[in-house]
Amino acid sequence: MAAIERIRRHSGLLIAIIGIALLAFVLQDLFQSQGRNTGPVVATVDGDKISVRDFESLKDQNLENRKAQSNNNNLSSVETYNIYNNTLEEMIKDNLMTKEYEAAGVGITSEELYDQMTGDHPHQWMVQSFSNPDGTYNREGVLDYLQNLDQLPADYYDRWLSFEKSLKHDRLQNKFNNLLKASYFLPTALAEKYYQNKNMKATADVIALRYTTIPDSTVVITEADNKAFYEENKYRYETDERRDIEYVVFDIKPSQEDRQDALKHVVDMRNDFVNTENVVNFVNANSDQRYDSTWMGQKDVPQSIEKAIFENGNGVGFVYGPYEDGDAFNLVRIIDLQNRPDSLKASHILIGYEGAYRSESTLSEEAAKAKADSLLNVLKSNPKNETLFAELAEQFTDDPSGKGKGGDLDWFTDGQMVYDFNEFVVNNPVGTLGVVKTIFGYHVIKVTDKTEAQPKVRLAYLKHEITPSTKTYKNVFADANKFVIENRTYEAFNQAIEEQGLTKRTMPRMSKSTTQIAGIDNPREIVRWAFDKNRKEGDVSEKIFELDNMFVVAALTSVVKEGYAPLSAVAEQAKYQIINKKKGEMAVEKMKACGNDVNRMINELGAESATVTDVTIDSRVLSNFGVEADIIGTIMGMKEGEEMGPIAGNSSAFIIKNVRIEQPAPITDYSDIIREKTSQFTNKASGVYNALRNLAKIKDNRTEIF
Repeated sequence: MAAIERIRRHSGLLIAIIGIALLAFVLQDLFQSQGRNTGPVVATVDGDKISVRDFESLKDQNLENRKAQSNNNNLSSVETYNIYNNTLEEMIKDNLMTKEYEAAGVGITSEELYDQMTGDHPHQWMVQSFSNPDGTYNREGVLDYLQNLDQLPADYYDRWLSFEKSLKHDRLQNKFNNLLKASYFLPTALAEKYYQNKNMKATADVIALRYTTIPDSTVVITEADNKAFYEENKYRYETDERRDIEYVVFDIKPSQEDRQDALKHVVDMRNDFVNTENVVNFVNANSDQRYDSTWMGQKDVPQSIEKAIFENGNGVGFVYGPYEDGDAFNLVRIIDLQNRPDSLKASHILIGYEGAYRSESTLSEEAAKAKADSLLNVLKSNPKNETLFAELAEQFTDDPSGKGKGGDLDWFTDGQMVYDFNEFVVNNPVGTLGVVKTIFGYHVIKVTDKTEAQPKVRLAYLKHEITPSTKTYKNVFADANKFVIENRTYEAFNQAIEEQGLTKRTMPRMSKSTTQIAGIDNPREIVRWAFDKNRKEGDVSEKIFELDNMFVVAALTSVVKEGYAPLSAVAEQAKYQIINKKKGEMAVEKMKACGNDVNRMINELGAESATVTDVTIDSRVLSNFGVEADIIGTIMGMKEGEEMGPIAGNSSAFIIKNVRIEQPAPITDYSDIIREKTSQFTNKASGVYNALRNLAKIKDNRTEIF
């Protein structure tokens, strides 16, 4: 059953595999019946419903996976939302990709999946989870685990099923990607064309009139110009559903009365803190900060108490305070004073035993101690053999970090190691050998170096945080509530902010998945309010949003639906492009008015004559005229002796003439071109899901659910 224990110890890996990368795929069979779900839906993908029930089930599973992976049952609101969000995104992905796998005839048999676990070329995740100490794959351990699967606790069994499904998903995805890559073929004739386009160079003479010669003040933009530009370019402004809000924050901060109450509380406890005999229990029962036994040097303690602790000759039992530090009033008591080194160095040989922490050893505790004592005797009997310790460590230590280093732990800070180990190294001179028992087993220790001892102290803090009282909370709530009641329109909202001297904040371009708003750590309630289907521009929140240590009142200032952003939303950012386009039209007309008189263009208009060289179809920049893709395309399409223009470019208007084409040297081997284009296609093929998602009709109801 050793393999079962390895799976337990590697549960972080298994959970990581199924946590984010898999998410929805662990319920693959579920989606075959999505069309029959009739309950509330969190999203619809091309008519297929993702039910709230299915989403909740998978979301809860992923939350538990993350908690187990991070060894933390109290996930932050941002972490929790990200899991919610990723769960839905992967359910959408599973829905779309499953259809693609089926349409392409891509599947995976049970025999193929089993081969991924026990075959000659096991999946990398299997190798990571079932490796022998020497790094080889433990195929017997896999078989042992599978044979005993039905005897494991339910959570082990479920974890394995999820892991197995993750292998299936990864295999399907790899097969599909490989199928896409194998579908690419570039004929030699087309490769030759690519070669010609890439290496053909052009030189041309140009007359250019830069748009900077035309003042902005001379450009008149009409509403018709705005509308025409928008209709021509609105494809550039395709957007997801967006909201803009303005909001005001009423911070719940401690009042002066709250500060005085906090100080009085600490003053009243001072005598008990001074006289208690069990300081640790007293601190853990009464302080907002648990007792910390760390030894601290003078540079480690807060500057506000440094002098009182180290420079006034105060001893064990001395109490300083109350004093204010951050958002708390504190008392501090000296628990112990010693001269101790800052940094230590030692080597060890760990002999584990069955039941010791993280130990895989099958030795009894008595046998482990006897083995450690025996090694110590060998070392003490050969004091002149300087390499013996390292040799024995390589042969006998159960600490994998000591392998290859002769048991050397290098430098570590005082207090970094487990207590009994640490104290042995602190309290014994360099060169000392000994055996110490810890939760990991028995350690044969050699003290190899340490820094010079310096005064250190252990301190106990009685900390009382300065927090808002119920009275303060009610007062702030009353202010926020009055603001909401009296300002039900957007105009009143703005006027009240100005009259009361409040700070108005803004959050533009908010999406349904927004998780952060400036100054607000958990804004999902506000996001959901803004995206309510009945909400309209100018609405002021009808209730107060009670968030972390604050009340928030919001106003909805812009609603942009999915599709093309309206002209009003893009007018400002399009202004420069419209001005530029108008200047292009003006520049072309000015050049036309000069006929073929180049000197007039140069002298009267400020145009310039130049020769552009080394122009290729892949070029983006045209000499010193900047990015001019359309002009470059025109040059590459012209025949020698042909003249074009004037033509409006990106930043100048051009007349182009005297084009000279330099053909590339002929070649017979186009393998490099074929490899290049194949690589480009392969890279694009990995983005097939994003393309499918953009084409899919997705109705997203997440703000109604989370």
